[in-house]
Amino acid sequence: MTPPLAPAADLDASLDAEAPSGVNASRSDSMHALAALLLDWRADCERQLRGLTNIQRWLERIRCGAAADGECELFLQEMARLLHETPPKNEEWTRQAERYLSSLTR
Repeated sequence: MTPPLAPAADLDASLDAEAPSGVNASRSDSMHALAALLLDWRADCERQLRGLTNIQRWLERIRCGAAADGECELFLQEMARLLHETPPKNEEWTRQAERYLSSLTR
């Protein structure tokens, strides 16, 4: 698993050097909000990916005949859970990220 995103140690200093004094807090807030958003987005996608990976492993065990008693039932339960789970809302994540990016480029 990839390490979490963290703001660079000198992020605030570099923002202060680049922006006029009234814009510093806004740009810094946008940068930190974007980092938090990306971390949450990644966690949401990783959760979905873990579920899909588990299903793939169970399916392979069932297909090759290595599944123990009850694994087929667990597979069906996990499939039902995954199908009823709301997938990550990538459009919403993208819209929010674009909003933060646009505030950084002003």
